[in-house]
Amino acid sequence: MAPAYGMEKAQAKGSAHVMMLPSLGHGHLIPFMQLAKKLAAKGLTISFVTTFHHIQSLQGRVNAARENGLDIQLLEMEVPKDHLTLGKVNSNSVQWHQLPPLLAADEGLQPHFELFLVRFLGGEISPLPTPLCLIADFLLGWSSAVGKKFGIPRVSFETSGMFGESVQQIVWDELPRNLPRTASGRYLVPGVPREVRLSRLQMLPELPEATTENGTHQFWVRQRRGNKQSWRTLVNTFYELEGEFVDHFERVNGTLRTIGPLLPPEAFEDRRHGRRIAPAVEMGANTDEEKCLQWLDAQAESSVLYISFGSENSISTVQMEHLALGIEASGVKFAWVLRTPSDVGNRSFSSALDFLPPGFHGRMAERNQGLFLLGWAPQLSILAHPSTGGFLSHCGWNAVLETTTMGVPMIAWPLYAEQHFNSKFVVDELQVALEAPQRFDEGWLVTKEDVERSVRSLMVEEKGKELRERVQRLKAKARAAVAEGGSSSKNFDLFVSEVLALQQV
Repeated sequence: MAPAYGMEKAQAKGSAHVMMLPSLGHGHLIPFMQLAKKLAAKGLTISFVTTFHHIQSLQGRVNAARENGLDIQLLEMEVPKDHLTLGKVNSNSVQWHQLPPLLAADEGLQPHFELFLVRFLGGEISPLPTPLCLIADFLLGWSSAVGKKFGIPRVSFETSGMFGESVQQIVWDELPRNLPRTASGRYLVPGVPREVRLSRLQMLPELPEATTENGTHQFWVRQRRGNKQSWRTLVNTFYELEGEFVDHFERVNGTLRTIGPLLPPEAFEDRRHGRRIAPAVEMGANTDEEKCLQWLDAQAESSVLYISFGSENSISTVQMEHLALGIEASGVKFAWVLRTPSDVGNRSFSSALDFLPPGFHGRMAERNQGLFLLGWAPQLSILAHPSTGGFLSHCGWNAVLETTTMGVPMIAWPLYAEQHFNSKFVVDELQVALEAPQRFDEGWLVTKEDVERSVRSLMVEEKGKELRERVQRLKAKARAAVAEGGSSSKNFDLFVSEVLALQQV
C-alpha cells in the first residue's frame, strides 16, 4: 500500500477536497505548492499526489504548512524506478535534447495514476472523500480523459506564461517549416494578437527542421487536445502582464483564470537587507543562506549580478569558461549558482568549481568580485536583496515572475522548453531584459566578449537603468494584481467559489 503523509488530520467524508497532480519536472513543483497553500488557506483540503522522490523535496514545507493550520496531505503514486530514470527527475542538467524523454515520462504516468485513483476511491490510500476536482499539470493533458472516466472535473494548471504558451502552441502545432517568413528569414507566428517574429536562435535547435514525425510535435498535439477538454484552466500569470495573450489563449483553449504571481507573501514586500523568503520546495543540499546574505549586505546597492540557469539546467564546460572570463572582464560583482557542466560525462571531479578556468576562483576570491553558490540557492532572498541589480537567467517562467515581482532586470539566456519564447517576451515585448547573443554557427555559444558586453550594458551602462525603471513599473502591477481587489485575487476567489459550487452538483 502506498503511504499517505500527514494523514493524522484527515477530514471526514463531505469535506471540500481538491486533488493536485504535478508533472515530473522539479520546476513545476514550486507553483504547484504555492497554489496548494493558497487553496488550503481558503479552507480546502488538498491532496498532493506525486512520486516518492518529489515527496522528499516537499515534506519539510508541507509539515511547516500543516503546523500553520493548512490541510495539505502528500499522497504517493507508486511509479517504477526505471520510469523515474526515464523522466530524468534526479538530473540537474537537463538539456534541450533530453526534453523528449522527460515528456514521454510525463505521458507515461497515466496508467500509474489511474491505478492510484482506483485504490484511492476504494479507500485503500486515504479516508478523504472523492475530490471535487483534479488540478493537473498542463503537461498531463491525458488527465482530462482520466478525470472524465472517474467523474472528477479536471483543471489544467498552466505553470508557464501566456505569451510563451500561445507561441509554443502555434509553432509546435504548425511547425516552422510551414510558417511564413520575412525577407530576412524570420518566422512569422500566425494567429496571435500582434505580430511576432522569431529568429532561428529564438527557438529550440530541433524546431526549424521538425516534421510531423517529430516526437515532441506529436506530444504537444496530444496534450493540447486533452487540455481543451478541461473544466477550467488556471494560469500562473497576471492579466496586466500579458492581457492580450491571456484573452487569445482563452479564446482558443477555453475558460481560464489568471491567479499569479504565485509567490510567498514576503516576495511582494519592499526590498531590504536581511529578508529571508523560504522556497516552496527543498531540492538537494542548500547553500549557506546566512553567508550568502552577509556577502550581499557588504555590496553596494544594485551592484551584484545574480546568475542561475534554474533547478534543472546546466551549460557546457566551454560555455562555463566563456561565462567566467566574460564576467571577470566586466569587473561586475556576481553571485553565481554553479552547477556541474552538462557535458561532464564520466570525468572525476570534487565539485563544480573544478570546471572553472585555471586560477579564476582564486582571483575572484582575492578581489572579492564573486560569490559561488554550490547547491540549492536561496533565490527569492537573493532577488529581494537591495544589492542585487540584475539576473542572468535561463528564462524559466518561475524566474520571469520572480524577477518581475522583485523589480530586477534580466539578461535572457534560454536553454530549452518554452524558455526561448519567454526570452522573446521579456526582451522584445516587456523590454525588461537584454538577450544573450548566442551564436548559431558556434553551437549556440555566447562568447566571453559578448558576455562582457551584455553584463556591462545591464549593470553599468545607461541601458540597464532604463530596464530597471521599466521593470519597477511591472513590479507595482504584480503587487496590485495579488492585492485585495486585484485581478488575480478576484480570479482566485472566483475559482474557489466555482470549486465549492461543485459540492451541490
